[in-house]
Amino acid sequence: MKNEEATVVIRTYSTRQAAEFAQMLLEGSGITSFINADDAGGMRPYMAMTGVQLIVRTDELARADDVLKDSESRGSV
Repeated sequence: MKNEEATVVIRTYSTRQAAEFAQMLLEGSGITSFINADDAGGMRPYMAMTGVQLIVRTDELARADDVLKDSESRGSV
């Protein structure tokens, strides 16, 4: 695996909706991200006891963190 294909969990959210909102913010900034949750594809949200992970490529980590921090400082996420 090339380094630009390596991924890292950037945030863990308590709900899929919060993770999807953050994912939309990243997408709007041109950053590809993925969601990992053990909740049967959102059909059984109570199963995601360990949280919902938002994942980005390591080469986009710094930029993604800036986007999310900016949103968090405004109270959006």
